[in-house]
Amino acid sequence: MKTMMLSDLLVARSMLLQMLSICVFVGLVMCYAMDTTVGGIAAVAAMVPFMYLFTIAGMDEQNGWERFRLTLPVSRRQVVLGRYASVLLVVLATTVVAILLGLAVAAVASAIAGGQPDAPLAGLALDANPPAAIAASALAAALVILMGASVALPLIARFGMTKATRFAPLVVVLVLAVGVGLFGESIPALDLVTNLNTWLADGSWGAVAALVAGVVAGALAVYAASAFVAVKLYEQRAF
Repeated sequence: MKTMMLSDLLVARSMLLQMLSICVFVGLVMCYAMDTTVGGIAAVAAMVPFMYLFTIAGMDEQNGWERFRLTLPVSRRQVVLGRYASVLLVVLATTVVAILLGLAVAAVASAIAGGQPDAPLAGLALDANPPAAIAASALAAALVILMGASVALPLIARFGMTKATRFAPLVVVLVLAVGVGLFGESIPALDLVTNLNTWLADGSWGAVAALVAGVVAGALAVYAASAFVAVKLYEQRAF
């Protein structure tokens, strides 16, 4: 697994740097355009792993690499788990970078605004974008991408990148339709956001930490289940 994870990361190393540079630029532009640090930082946290996932999956089909890889002394299970590990690592690293970038932008904006609500860049300052909000926005975006990867990776493992793009939108729509059918207007995520805002306002950091830990644990559990399914699908795939 480690070998395949490092292989993916080494293959995409130069592209990752390019993706990060582009996404940081786009994120800064979005921060300025929307007059908020939170939105732009969430975009950075989401765009880099999203672009990495489909770029590295698309490279599997170039020059017969996917077939040649199976002749190497690695199992199909290791191939799939290595891909899952590399995506997770990129998600985690990008989240940290996005949070640090958001804090830096907010600190610079605070210095320029000088605490004046009508000053330039006041909407990007720490007063309007506290560190907890910046971290929460980056983490939420990362978890959304992780859930998207949980849907896309088994399809890619079974059909390959080209065919998987035909089925992924259908699966997402079906999942949304089932979710709406089960919950209707009572979407649990909205209640979680309401509770989170209340706890942040009250300074109930224990409740916030418990909520964040529960959501992250749930997302990782879904991701792990997705990896199990992807391994089974890839082991049955014929080339």
